[in-house]
Amino acid sequence: MKVVTFLSVKGGVGKTTLTVNTANELAERVSGSEKVLVIDLDAQAGATVYVLGHKQQENLEKKGSTAYELLHSTLKAKGAASDPEKFIIDAGEEWSSRLYLLPGDSRIMAIEREAIAEAAAGGFGWIVLLRQLLPKLSESGFSYVFVDPPAAFGALARMALAAADYFIVPIVPDDFGRVSFRMFVSDFFNEAAWQIRRSGRSELPLCGGVVFNRIKTKTQESIANSIAEEVSKSKLYGSYAIPVYKSRLHDYIVYVKALEKHKPLSKMKSEGKQAIEEFARYFDEFYDYVVRDRVRSLG
Repeated sequence: MKVVTFLSVKGGVGKTTLTVNTANELAERVSGSEKVLVIDLDAQAGATVYVLGHKQQENLEKKGSTAYELLHSTLKAKGAASDPEKFIIDAGEEWSSRLYLLPGDSRIMAIEREAIAEAAAGGFGWIVLLRQLLPKLSESGFSYVFVDPPAAFGALARMALAAADYFIVPIVPDDFGRVSFRMFVSDFFNEAAWQIRRSGRSELPLCGGVVFNRIKTKTQESIANSIAEEVSKSKLYGSYAIPVYKSRLHDYIVYVKALEKHKPLSKMKSEGKQAIEEFARYFDEFYDYVVRDRVRSLG
């Protein structure tokens, strides 16, 4: 099983849209008994609302069929992982038949508060909360898991990172985007790596790539070039190359329309041919770097 987390330290970079559409595209390509899961760890439940709509997300929250309920029950059990299958649902008819969802919940920040309290007392058991569910997800036939944490590098994002084989960094190329990238090669990020190692994991997650997203202007293209040059000179954990995707995603209105209709981008062919072709080029790079593990050969 392979776990991919999409990380950002600021909102508005298209992280959730990228997560959901990448997961759906991969779900269309897997075969046999393979399945793809999206885990929504954001209090705004953006991935869940995108796939199912706001009303259905609310109903799932009321019924307790959410990521919060799963993590909370696992936390209360003091390490005995709950059965994830009870909380997972299929994405629905607009999406790949192999795509599944662990729905988001507005209460999930309570998990973050409990994690912060534990960390303050010198414990790091919280960081493996998601990772310890992976064996059961694998047994349930999930070959790929995509995690959409909050757009901040707090406890939930670190928990998602600790479970990941790869993390993807979407960046809107502006001055804030430049600062966002620098966080991933900073001492702050290395502190998270230290926490993950201390939790018992020896192999740290690698960066599956920096993706420039939501580009609107030529100025942003120029900034993207500048950031790409800076990324090429940087090393993750001081040792590993960080790939920059050649394909760049622009800010097409069809992304908003797909969200409003709760459809994957691939189903918007009459309204977004150019965006779909652009996304396909991005996905080919994602498949090469992450699914085929080419990142590991970069050194």
